[in-house]
Amino acid sequence: MASIYRANDKLIGRDVAIKVTDTSDKSWKDIKPESILRQFEREVQISGQLSHHNFVTVYDAGKEGPLCYLVMELIDGATLTRIIKEDEPKLDMRQKLDVLIQVARALHYAHQHGIIHRDIKPSNIMILPNGQVKMMDFGVALVSEGSMIKLSDAQIDAIGGTPYYMSPEQVGKKDVDGRSDLFSLAVVSYELLAGRRPFMAEHLFNLYEKILRTDPPPVQELNATIPGKVAAIISICMNKDPDLRLPSCKTFADQLDEIINDSFFEAEGEVITEELIKLLRKYREAFTFFLDLDNSQIYKLLQVCQVRKFEKDKVICYEGDIAREMYLVVSGEVRIVRGKVEGNPIVITTFKRGDIFGEMGIIDGGPRSATAIASEQCQMLVLHQVSLLRCDDTTAGKIYRNLSHILSNKLRITSQRLDDLSRRLEV
Repeated sequence: MASIYRANDKLIGRDVAIKVTDTSDKSWKDIKPESILRQFEREVQISGQLSHHNFVTVYDAGKEGPLCYLVMELIDGATLTRIIKEDEPKLDMRQKLDVLIQVARALHYAHQHGIIHRDIKPSNIMILPNGQVKMMDFGVALVSEGSMIKLSDAQIDAIGGTPYYMSPEQVGKKDVDGRSDLFSLAVVSYELLAGRRPFMAEHLFNLYEKILRTDPPPVQELNATIPGKVAAIISICMNKDPDLRLPSCKTFADQLDEIINDSFFEAEGEVITEELIKLLRKYREAFTFFLDLDNSQIYKLLQVCQVRKFEKDKVICYEGDIAREMYLVVSGEVRIVRGKVEGNPIVITTFKRGDIFGEMGIIDGGPRSATAIASEQCQMLVLHQVSLLRCDDTTAGKIYRNLSHILSNKLRITSQRLDDLSRRLEV
Protein backbone atom coordinates (compact mmCIF):
# COMPACT_ATOMS: atom_id res chain seq x y z
CA MET A 1 0.00 0.00 0.00
CA ALA A 2 3.01 2.29 -0.29
CA SER A 3 6.17 3.13 -2.20
CA ILE A 4 9.53 3.51 -0.44
CA TYR A 5 12.03 6.13 -1.59
CA ARG A 6 15.63 6.73 -0.60
CA ALA A 7 16.21 10.43 0.11
CA ASN A 8 18.68 12.78 1.75
CA ASP A 9 17.86 15.06 4.66
CA LYS A 10 20.02 18.05 3.72
CA LEU A 11 19.46 19.84 7.02
CA ILE A 12 20.95 17.03 9.11
CA GLY A 13 23.03 15.44 6.34
CA ARG A 14 21.75 11.88 6.53
CA ASP A 15 20.06 9.47 4.14
CA VAL A 16 16.52 8.44 5.05
CA ALA A 17 13.72 6.22 3.77
CA ILE A 18 10.39 7.86 2.89
CA LYS A 19 7.27 5.71 2.79
CA VAL A 20 4.63 7.37 0.60
CA THR A 21 0.99 6.29 0.44
CA ASP A 22 -1.39 7.73 -2.18
CA THR A 23 -4.92 7.68 -0.73
CA SER A 24 -6.38 8.53 -4.17
CA ASP A 25 -4.93 5.41 -5.84
CA LYS A 26 -7.82 3.96 -7.93
CA SER A 27 -6.32 0.45 -7.96
CA TRP A 28 -7.54 -0.11 -4.39
CA LYS A 29 -11.14 -0.73 -5.41
CA ASP A 30 -12.30 -2.25 -2.10
CA ILE A 31 -10.44 0.10 0.25
CA LYS A 32 -11.78 3.53 1.11
CA PRO A 33 -9.32 6.47 1.20
CA GLU A 34 -10.32 7.26 4.80
CA SER A 35 -9.38 3.70 5.85
CA ILE A 36 -5.96 4.08 4.24
CA LEU A 37 -5.47 7.42 5.97
CA ARG A 38 -6.42 6.04 9.37
CA GLN A 39 -4.09 3.06 8.90
CA PHE A 40 -1.28 5.50 8.06
CA GLU A 41 -2.05 7.62 11.13
CA ARG A 42 -2.05 4.54 13.34
CA GLU A 43 1.39 3.49 12.08
CA VAL A 44 2.77 7.00 12.68
CA GLN A 45 1.42 7.24 16.22
CA ILE A 46 2.46 3.75 17.35
CA SER A 47 5.89 3.85 15.70
CA GLY A 48 6.54 7.31 17.10
CA GLN A 49 5.72 6.27 20.66
CA LEU A 50 7.51 2.89 20.71
CA SER A 51 11.27 3.24 21.11
CA HIS A 52 13.33 0.04 20.82
CA HIS A 53 16.56 -0.83 19.03
CA ASN A 54 14.77 -3.59 17.08
CA PHE A 55 12.09 -1.24 15.67
CA VAL A 56 12.67 1.10 12.74
CA THR A 57 12.98 4.69 14.01
CA VAL A 58 10.46 7.24 12.69
CA TYR A 59 11.81 10.77 12.20
CA ASP A 60 8.87 12.65 10.70
CA ALA A 61 5.45 12.26 9.08
CA GLY A 62 2.95 14.41 7.23
CA LYS A 63 0.32 14.78 4.54
CA GLU A 64 0.36 16.71 1.25
CA GLY A 65 -2.95 16.49 -0.59
CA PRO A 66 -3.74 12.80 -1.17
CA LEU A 67 -0.15 11.78 -0.30
CA CYS A 68 0.80 10.62 3.19
CA TYR A 69 4.48 10.24 4.00
CA LEU A 70 6.54 8.69 6.76
CA VAL A 71 10.26 9.55 7.12
CA MET A 72 12.25 6.70 8.69
CA GLU A 73 15.82 5.61 9.27
CA LEU A 74 17.32 4.05 6.15
CA ILE A 75 18.03 0.37 6.75
CA ASP A 76 20.93 -1.28 4.92
CA GLY A 77 19.96 -4.92 5.14
CA ALA A 78 17.89 -7.80 3.78
CA THR A 79 14.34 -8.86 4.58
CA LEU A 80 13.67 -12.37 5.86
CA THR A 81 11.71 -12.89 2.63
CA ARG A 82 14.90 -12.47 0.62
CA ILE A 83 16.89 -14.66 3.01
CA ILE A 84 14.29 -17.44 2.77
CA LYS A 85 13.89 -17.29 -1.02
CA GLU A 86 17.44 -16.50 -2.12
CA ASP A 87 19.46 -17.78 0.87
CA GLU A 88 21.33 -14.47 0.66
CA PRO A 89 22.88 -13.40 2.92
CA LYS A 90 23.46 -16.95 4.09
CA LEU A 91 22.68 -17.55 7.77
CA ASP A 92 23.64 -20.63 9.75
CA MET A 93 21.31 -22.23 12.30
CA ARG A 94 22.65 -20.23 15.23
CA GLN A 95 22.27 -16.93 13.34
CA LYS A 96 18.70 -17.78 12.33
CA LEU A 97 17.77 -18.58 15.91
CA ASP A 98 19.37 -15.34 17.05
CA VAL A 99 17.16 -13.45 14.58
CA LEU A 100 14.08 -15.14 16.05
CA ILE A 101 15.20 -14.29 19.58
CA GLN A 102 15.55 -10.61 18.68
CA VAL A 103 12.10 -10.55 17.06
CA ALA A 104 10.57 -12.24 20.10
CA ARG A 105 12.19 -9.79 22.55
CA ALA A 106 11.03 -6.82 20.45
CA LEU A 107 7.49 -8.21 20.38
CA HIS A 108 7.57 -8.75 24.15
CA TYR A 109 8.54 -5.08 24.54
CA ALA A 110 5.58 -4.05 22.35
CA HIS A 111 3.22 -6.34 24.27
CA GLN A 112 4.36 -4.80 27.57
CA HIS A 113 3.26 -1.46 26.11
CA GLY A 114 -0.12 -2.84 25.09
CA ILE A 115 0.63 -3.20 21.36
CA ILE A 116 -0.27 -6.34 19.39
CA HIS A 117 1.48 -6.17 16.00
CA ARG A 118 -0.94 -8.47 14.10
CA ASP A 119 1.16 -8.58 10.92
CA ILE A 120 4.31 -10.56 11.74
CA LYS A 121 5.72 -11.86 8.45
CA PRO A 122 9.16 -12.18 6.77
CA SER A 123 8.80 -9.01 4.68
CA ASN A 124 8.31 -6.93 7.85
CA ILE A 125 11.59 -8.16 9.37
CA MET A 126 14.96 -6.88 8.17
CA ILE A 127 18.45 -8.07 9.11
CA LEU A 128 21.35 -5.61 9.15
CA PRO A 129 24.90 -6.68 8.21
CA ASN A 130 25.85 -6.80 11.92
CA GLY A 131 23.02 -9.25 12.61
CA GLN A 132 20.69 -6.71 14.22
CA VAL A 133 16.97 -7.14 13.53
CA LYS A 134 14.75 -4.23 12.52
CA MET A 135 10.97 -4.68 12.55
CA MET A 136 8.49 -2.40 10.85
CA ASP A 137 4.89 -1.72 9.82
CA PHE A 138 2.48 -1.14 12.70
CA GLY A 139 -0.30 -0.18 10.26
CA VAL A 140 -2.75 -2.82 11.51
CA ALA A 141 -1.49 -3.07 15.09
CA LEU A 142 -3.98 -3.27 17.93
CA VAL A 143 -3.67 -1.01 20.97
CA SER A 144 -4.91 -2.84 24.06
CA GLU A 145 -7.08 -1.18 26.65
CA GLY A 146 -4.93 0.49 29.31
CA SER A 147 -1.93 0.91 26.97
CA MET A 148 0.32 3.95 27.43
CA ILE A 149 0.23 4.39 23.64
CA LYS A 150 -2.41 6.95 22.76
CA LEU A 151 -4.23 7.19 19.43
CA SER A 152 -5.80 10.44 18.23
CA ASP A 153 -8.79 8.57 16.77
CA ALA A 154 -10.75 5.37 17.30
CA GLN A 155 -9.10 2.11 16.28
CA ILE A 156 -9.70 0.60 12.86
CA ASP A 157 -12.27 -2.18 12.88
CA ALA A 158 -10.21 -4.67 10.90
CA ILE A 159 -8.90 -8.21 11.32
CA GLY A 160 -5.38 -7.22 10.36
CA GLY A 161 -2.63 -9.54 9.23
CA THR A 162 -1.44 -11.43 6.17
CA PRO A 163 -3.37 -14.70 5.60
CA TYR A 164 -0.40 -17.15 5.55
CA TYR A 165 0.81 -15.88 8.95
CA MET A 166 -2.47 -15.20 10.75
CA SER A 167 -3.31 -16.94 14.02
CA PRO A 168 -6.49 -19.01 14.45
CA GLU A 169 -7.84 -16.17 16.60
CA GLN A 170 -7.37 -13.69 13.76
CA VAL A 171 -8.95 -16.04 11.23
CA GLY A 172 -11.88 -16.69 13.58
CA LYS A 173 -12.29 -12.95 14.26
CA LYS A 174 -11.81 -13.49 18.00
CA ASP A 175 -10.08 -11.27 20.54
CA VAL A 176 -6.29 -11.39 20.26
CA ASP A 177 -3.42 -10.81 22.66
CA GLY A 178 0.34 -11.31 22.55
CA ARG A 179 -0.05 -15.04 22.00
CA SER A 180 -1.50 -14.30 18.55
CA ASP A 181 1.79 -12.60 17.57
CA LEU A 182 3.59 -15.61 19.09
CA PHE A 183 1.70 -17.95 16.73
CA SER A 184 2.67 -15.76 13.76
CA LEU A 185 6.29 -15.73 14.93
CA ALA A 186 6.22 -19.54 15.11
CA VAL A 187 4.94 -19.63 11.50
CA VAL A 188 7.79 -17.32 10.44
CA SER A 189 10.23 -19.53 12.39
CA TYR A 190 8.93 -22.62 10.59
CA GLU A 191 9.39 -20.96 7.19
CA LEU A 192 12.85 -19.59 8.01
CA LEU A 193 14.17 -22.96 9.22
CA ALA A 194 12.31 -25.28 6.84
CA GLY A 195 12.29 -23.11 3.72
CA ARG A 196 8.51 -23.34 3.19
CA ARG A 197 5.35 -22.10 4.89
CA PRO A 198 3.52 -24.47 7.26
CA PHE A 199 0.09 -23.64 5.82
CA MET A 200 -0.37 -23.66 2.04
CA ALA A 201 -3.52 -23.62 -0.13
CA GLU A 202 -4.64 -22.27 -3.49
CA HIS A 203 -7.80 -20.67 -2.13
CA LEU A 204 -8.21 -18.42 0.91
CA PHE A 205 -11.05 -20.51 2.38
CA ASN A 206 -8.89 -23.66 2.28
CA LEU A 207 -5.96 -21.79 3.79
CA TYR A 208 -8.10 -20.59 6.70
CA GLU A 209 -9.41 -24.12 7.22
CA LYS A 210 -5.85 -25.41 7.55
CA ILE A 211 -4.88 -22.69 10.01
CA LEU A 212 -7.97 -23.47 12.11
CA ARG A 213 -7.96 -27.27 11.98
CA THR A 214 -4.83 -28.85 10.44
CA ASP A 215 -1.40 -29.38 11.95
CA PRO A 216 1.48 -28.79 9.49
CA PRO A 217 4.14 -31.46 8.81
CA PRO A 218 6.73 -31.61 11.64
CA VAL A 219 9.40 -29.06 10.82
CA GLN A 220 12.20 -31.63 11.29
CA GLU A 221 10.77 -33.69 8.40
CA LEU A 222 11.65 -30.78 6.12
CA ASN A 223 15.01 -29.98 7.73
CA ALA A 224 16.64 -32.70 9.82
CA THR A 225 19.35 -30.29 11.07
CA ILE A 226 16.84 -28.38 13.21
CA PRO A 227 17.50 -29.21 16.89
CA GLY A 228 14.70 -31.25 18.46
CA LYS A 229 14.14 -28.72 21.25
CA VAL A 230 13.71 -25.92 18.68
CA ALA A 231 11.21 -27.99 16.69
CA ALA A 232 9.25 -28.65 19.89
CA ILE A 233 9.10 -24.94 20.77
CA ILE A 234 7.82 -24.06 17.28
CA SER A 235 5.21 -26.83 17.45
CA ILE A 236 3.97 -25.69 20.87
CA CYS A 237 3.65 -22.09 19.72
CA MET A 238 1.58 -23.13 16.68
CA ASN A 239 -1.03 -24.77 18.87
CA LYS A 240 -4.57 -23.82 17.83
CA ASP A 241 -5.48 -23.06 21.46
CA PRO A 242 -3.63 -19.94 22.76
CA ASP A 243 -3.69 -21.39 26.30
CA LEU A 244 -1.57 -24.34 25.14
CA ARG A 245 1.17 -22.17 23.62
CA LEU A 246 4.10 -20.73 25.55
CA PRO A 247 2.86 -17.91 27.79
CA SER A 248 4.78 -15.08 26.08
CA CYS A 249 7.29 -14.06 23.43
CA LYS A 250 9.80 -13.57 26.25
CA THR A 251 9.52 -17.25 27.18
CA PHE A 252 10.01 -18.15 23.49
CA ALA A 253 13.18 -16.01 23.39
CA ASP A 254 14.54 -17.32 26.70
CA GLN A 255 14.11 -20.95 25.68
CA LEU A 256 15.79 -20.45 22.29
CA ASP A 257 18.56 -18.47 23.99
CA GLU A 258 19.30 -21.36 26.34
CA ILE A 259 19.44 -23.79 23.41
CA ILE A 260 21.79 -21.83 21.14
CA ASN A 261 24.07 -20.77 23.97
CA ASP A 262 24.76 -24.23 25.32
CA SER A 263 28.00 -23.92 23.33
CA PHE A 264 28.94 -20.94 25.50
CA PHE A 265 29.24 -23.30 28.44
CA GLU A 266 30.64 -26.23 26.50
CA ALA A 267 33.06 -25.06 23.80
CA GLU A 268 34.24 -21.49 24.35
CA GLY A 269 36.68 -20.06 26.86
CA GLU A 270 38.13 -21.86 29.88
CA VAL A 271 36.65 -23.29 33.04
CA ILE A 272 36.93 -21.53 36.38
CA THR A 273 40.08 -22.69 38.18
CA GLU A 274 40.97 -22.70 41.86
CA GLU A 275 43.73 -20.21 41.03
CA LEU A 276 41.19 -17.75 39.64
CA ILE A 277 38.92 -18.17 42.66
CA LYS A 278 41.86 -17.31 44.94
CA LEU A 279 42.60 -14.24 42.78
CA LEU A 280 38.99 -13.07 43.01
CA ARG A 281 38.99 -13.54 46.79
CA LYS A 282 42.23 -11.57 47.12
CA TYR A 283 40.92 -8.59 45.15
CA ARG A 284 37.23 -8.97 46.03
CA GLU A 285 36.87 -5.41 47.33
CA ALA A 286 38.01 -4.09 43.92
CA PHE A 287 35.19 -5.94 42.15
CA THR A 288 32.06 -3.77 42.51
CA PHE A 289 30.20 -6.41 40.54
CA PHE A 290 30.42 -8.73 43.57
CA LEU A 291 29.33 -5.93 45.91
CA ASP A 292 26.79 -7.74 48.12
CA LEU A 293 27.12 -11.35 46.97
CA ASP A 294 28.10 -13.85 49.66
CA ASN A 295 30.66 -16.58 48.97
CA SER A 296 28.04 -19.18 47.98
CA GLN A 297 26.41 -16.76 45.52
CA ILE A 298 29.78 -15.84 43.99
CA TYR A 299 30.45 -19.53 43.53
CA LYS A 300 27.05 -19.99 41.82
CA LEU A 301 27.86 -17.06 39.53
CA LEU A 302 31.27 -18.47 38.64
CA GLN A 303 29.58 -21.72 37.59
CA VAL A 304 27.76 -19.87 34.77
CA CYS A 305 30.74 -17.70 33.73
CA GLN A 306 33.83 -18.34 31.65
CA VAL A 307 37.39 -17.12 31.68
CA ARG A 308 38.88 -15.84 28.42
CA LYS A 309 42.37 -14.54 27.74
CA PHE A 310 43.23 -11.87 25.16
CA GLU A 311 46.69 -10.99 23.89
CA LYS A 312 47.84 -7.38 23.55
CA ASP A 313 45.98 -5.39 20.81
CA LYS A 314 43.42 -8.16 20.36
CA VAL A 315 39.86 -6.89 19.75
CA ILE A 316 37.54 -8.20 22.46
CA CYS A 317 34.29 -6.94 20.90
CA TYR A 318 33.45 -4.59 18.02
CA GLU A 319 31.32 -1.45 17.88
CA GLY A 320 28.00 -2.27 16.22
CA ASP A 321 28.05 -5.98 17.12
CA ILE A 322 24.92 -7.34 18.77
CA ALA A 323 25.74 -7.52 22.47
CA ARG A 324 25.24 -10.84 24.23
CA GLU A 325 28.05 -10.82 26.80
CA MET A 326 29.59 -8.56 29.44
CA TYR A 327 33.18 -8.65 30.65
CA LEU A 328 34.83 -8.24 34.04
CA VAL A 329 38.55 -7.41 33.92
CA VAL A 330 40.40 -9.86 36.17
CA SER A 331 43.87 -8.74 35.06
CA GLY A 332 45.36 -6.43 32.45
CA GLU A 333 43.97 -3.27 30.86
CA VAL A 334 41.36 -2.61 28.16
CA ARG A 335 40.85 0.53 26.08
CA ILE A 336 37.40 1.47 24.80
CA VAL A 337 37.43 3.22 21.42
CA ARG A 338 35.03 4.65 18.82
CA GLY A 339 35.63 4.57 15.07
CA LYS A 340 37.46 2.18 12.76
CA VAL A 341 40.04 0.03 14.54
CA GLU A 342 42.31 0.05 11.47
CA GLY A 343 42.38 3.85 11.35
CA ASN A 344 42.89 6.24 14.23
CA PRO A 345 40.05 5.46 16.64
CA ILE A 346 39.09 7.83 19.45
CA VAL A 347 39.96 6.41 22.89
CA ILE A 348 37.02 7.03 25.24
CA THR A 349 38.30 5.42 28.41
CA THR A 350 40.34 2.53 29.82
CA PHE A 351 39.33 -0.25 32.19
CA LYS A 352 41.53 -2.07 34.72
CA ARG A 353 41.17 -4.88 37.25
CA GLY A 354 37.72 -4.89 38.83
CA ASP A 355 36.02 -2.85 36.05
CA ILE A 356 33.24 -4.22 33.88
CA PHE A 357 32.14 -3.28 30.38
CA GLY A 358 29.53 -4.44 27.89
CA GLU A 359 26.88 -4.68 30.61
CA MET A 360 24.20 -3.30 28.27
CA GLY A 361 24.49 -6.62 26.43
CA ILE A 362 23.09 -8.31 29.52
CA ILE A 363 20.35 -5.71 29.95
CA ASP A 364 18.98 -5.16 26.44
CA GLY A 365 21.06 -7.10 23.89
CA GLY A 366 21.30 -4.11 21.54
CA PRO A 367 24.24 -3.14 19.28
CA ARG A 368 27.49 -2.21 21.03
CA SER A 369 28.32 1.50 21.10
CA ALA A 370 32.12 1.07 21.15
CA THR A 371 35.00 -1.33 20.49
CA ALA A 372 37.04 -2.93 23.29
CA ILE A 373 40.74 -3.69 22.68
CA ALA A 374 43.24 -5.36 25.02
CA SER A 375 45.98 -2.78 25.82
CA GLU A 376 48.07 -5.61 27.27
CA GLN A 377 47.55 -9.29 27.95
CA CYS A 378 44.19 -9.57 29.69
CA GLN A 379 42.17 -12.13 31.57
CA MET A 380 38.38 -11.69 31.51
CA LEU A 381 35.47 -13.16 33.40
CA VAL A 382 32.68 -13.42 30.80
CA LEU A 383 28.99 -13.47 31.68
CA HIS A 384 26.56 -14.30 28.88
CA GLN A 385 23.02 -12.95 28.61
CA VAL A 386 21.65 -16.43 29.17
CA SER A 387 23.88 -17.04 32.21
CA LEU A 388 21.53 -15.27 34.59
CA LEU A 389 18.74 -17.65 33.56
CA ARG A 390 20.82 -20.37 35.20
CA CYS A 391 21.23 -18.51 38.50
CA ASP A 392 18.68 -18.67 41.29
CA ASP A 393 16.35 -15.66 41.60
CA THR A 394 18.12 -14.19 44.65
CA THR A 395 21.56 -14.27 43.02
CA ALA A 396 20.24 -12.93 39.69
CA GLY A 397 18.37 -10.15 41.51
CA LYS A 398 21.52 -9.03 43.32
CA ILE A 399 23.52 -9.10 40.08
CA TYR A 400 20.97 -6.90 38.28
CA ARG A 401 20.98 -4.51 41.26
CA ASN A 402 24.78 -4.32 41.19
CA LEU A 403 24.70 -3.70 37.43
CA SER A 404 22.26 -0.83 38.03
CA HIS A 405 24.63 0.60 40.65
CA ILE A 406 27.59 0.40 38.25
CA LEU A 407 25.59 1.96 35.38
CA SER A 408 24.42 4.76 37.67
CA ASN A 409 28.02 5.60 38.59
CA LYS A 410 29.06 5.57 34.93
CA LEU A 411 26.22 7.94 34.03
CA ARG A 412 27.18 10.24 36.92
CA ILE A 413 30.81 10.38 35.73
CA THR A 414 29.68 11.02 32.15
CA SER A 415 27.40 13.84 33.31
CA GLN A 416 30.25 15.44 35.26
CA ARG A 417 32.56 15.26 32.24
CA LEU A 418 29.92 16.86 30.04
CA ASP A 419 29.46 19.66 32.59
CA ASP A 420 33.22 20.25 32.68
CA LEU A 421 33.38 20.31 28.87
CA SER A 422 30.45 22.74 28.73
CA ARG A 423 32.15 25.12 31.19
CA ARG A 424 35.42 25.02 29.20
CA LEU A 425 33.53 25.81 25.98
CA GLU A 426 31.82 28.77 27.66
CA VAL A 427 35.19 30.16 28.74
